[in-house]
This record gives sequence, structure tokens and C-alpha cells, in this order.
Amino acid sequence: MTGPVRVALLGLGQRGLQHLRALWTLQEQGAVRLTALADAFASNLDADKLRQYAPDLRPEEILRTTDFDELLAQEQDALYICIPPNLHQGQVVRAGRAGLHLFVEKPMSLFLDEALEMEAAIREAGVLSTAGFQQRFDGRYEAIHTLLLQGRRPLMACYTFHGALEGHNVKHHQTEVHGGPRNRVWTANRAWSGMTVVEGGIHPLDLWRYWFGDVAWVQAHYQHRPPAEVFDDADNPYAYSVLFGFAGGAIGSMTLSRLRKVYTSYADHQVLWTDGRAILGSEDVTVYHYDGPYPPPQPPLDESVSRVLYRGRGGDDTFAINQAFIQAIAENRPELIRSPFRDAMNSLAAVIAANVSDELGGKRVDVQQLLTAESYACFRQKPQQPVANTGH
Repeated sequence: MTGPVRVALLGLGQRGLQHLRALWTLQEQGAVRLTALADAFASNLDADKLRQYAPDLRPEEILRTTDFDELLAQEQDALYICIPPNLHQGQVVRAGRAGLHLFVEKPMSLFLDEALEMEAAIREAGVLSTAGFQQRFDGRYEAIHTLLLQGRRPLMACYTFHGALEGHNVKHHQTEVHGGPRNRVWTANRAWSGMTVVEGGIHPLDLWRYWFGDVAWVQAHYQHRPPAEVFDDADNPYAYSVLFGFAGGAIGSMTLSRLRKVYTSYADHQVLWTDGRAILGSEDVTVYHYDGPYPPPQPPLDESVSRVLYRGRGGDDTFAINQAFIQAIAENRPELIRSPFRDAMNSLAAVIAANVSDELGGKRVDVQQLLTAESYACFRQKPQQPVANTGH
């Protein structure tokens, strides 16, 4: 492709604005030309608001619209879709059939039949695609990926995150207009977020897939929040315990909670292989492994079995995933994309399988059967009545 990649962006909420910032930087570098910005709400398209992320934006040089048909009619090469996962109404399918390369934020949908339709449209159109799993571009997690590729057999990953329910960021989508939470924090509501394993746990799960390969089965138990204890429509469960079984034999243990009145969070993330362990911190990655004569004549000192594998916060992974996607389009190099839509389907199916397992009393759910078997058809379907018309 000659010239900059022409890009449109649908959804100027929290995540869409972060992508706008990255795309604007790429435009300043000559790699991108933004052609259109669309959102269900005109207030999200206000020029002063957009300039906080695209400082030199000139409103007269870019289409701003609340009409998806108008956006789709523009001449462009790629479309970013950054809308709440329960509000898709065929935008991915229509854009794929129109020949647009697609960046679809995660979770791509809350409904597997809908996501499978998206995947089929992308595959049949032959367009490039990526799901928004930007953490695969974080330097800390790349370091683990590289380490495990050096002949190490992974055994387990353990992720714990105890977050404050009040810590969910207020979103830009006016959910109260469409029957959602009045405080607009749709990520705390099960009908809008798919519950916490889907909305938040999908990130560490996708990293595990980056390191270990596909998930084969899932088993889960949740502690649900009774109706009398629901405030501001925040009805996601209190706590989650999920076990993921990978096709290669590794397992992943995920423990999550969203508690009210705690106002603090706690996180721990570790990866284990046959003769080592890594702790993934917010500022570094530390590896524990003895590399001397074995068995040692005496127990080694702590400093001799630990080393810093990576130091820092991992860089700007949002910019990195944008840069890779745009370069993949410009140079027709799909190998630069680390999470194409088809690959990301296993991440989505795995976290939805956790919800299904809990609903079935902790039954082990085979991920491939969940995607294909008639016995699971009711768990794949989108409800007949949509939440509301989003204006897209």
C-alpha cells in the first residue's frame, strides 16, 4: 500500500479515545490518515474533548457522525470498533464484507454465535483483523513469552486480583439511555460486561494463551451477589474461582473478586515451569531458578536463584498494538498481528465457558464443544431482544 492507511474509528469512549491518541501519533508520523470518527452520542464527538487525545485535530478535515451508515460510506482501509460488547448490531460483519481491515476491542461480543458470525465474515472477506489484546505487546509479557520458547515446559499460571467494585471507571456510553446502569459503570453489570471473568479476566487468560497455547477445558465456581446487595446495578458476582486447562497440558488458576467498601486492590501473577518460577510485578519480572551444579552441596542463597528478567512497566502497549496493526495493513504482513480475530476466539470462548461452568454447577466445559455442540446451543445464542438501539 502506498500512502498512509486510512482509518475510521467507531466508539469514542474510554478505550476508543486511547486508540485515538495512538492513531493520532501514527498520523503525525505519516503512517495513518484518520477519515472518520463515529459514536452513538454527539457529545463524545465534541472537538474540544477529542483534542485532549488528538491535539491538532481540525474538525473540518474529518467526518464526525452518529450514523454508522455514513461512516461506512467513507473511503477508508480499516475500521476500529470500540463499543460495549453487548451492543454489537452487525457492524463487524458489514465492515468485513465491505473489505475493511478490522480492529475489534475485547471482548468482541458476549455471545458466541454473534462472535462466530463476525469471524466467518472476516475469514470470507480475506481482510486483516486483530482483537484488542494489547498486553501481548507489553515488554514484561513478551519477556515471559521469549523465556518459555527457550525449551521450557510450562506447568501453571496463577493470577489473583482483588479489586474494589467502586474502582470500575465511569464509562462514556450513556448506558442509562439504553436501559443500563444509571451511573454508566457498565463494567460492573453482568448484562453489559458478561461478568468479571469475561470483562477483566480475559486479559490474563489471553496472556496465558500467548504463552501456553489454546484452552481445552474450563471449570469455574462463583460467589454470586444476591439482589438485596446490589447497588447502582452492580450485580456482577462477589468472587470467582476458575481453572483453565490448556491443550498442551498446562493449567491456569484465576481468582478474582469485586468487593464493595474495600477501596483497595491486590494483585499477584506468577508463572511456573518444570524448574523455575516467575513473578510478574507492576515494575519488573523476577525469575527464580538455580543454574549451578545440581544438586548443590548446600542450599543456595536467595540472591543466587533470583534475577530480574525485565525491568520497567512494559512500555506503551496500546501504541504498540496500533503500530503493528497499521504496519501489517500497509505492508501486507499479517504475521505482525499477534491476536487475529480467529485466534482470539479461543480466549473469548474460554472466559464465556467459565460462566457456563458456573451456571452448570461447576461442570467441566470443553471449549470446542461449547463452540459447536448442539447441547451448548442455548449458551451461544444472543437474546432475541437487544438491550437497545445504540444509534450506530
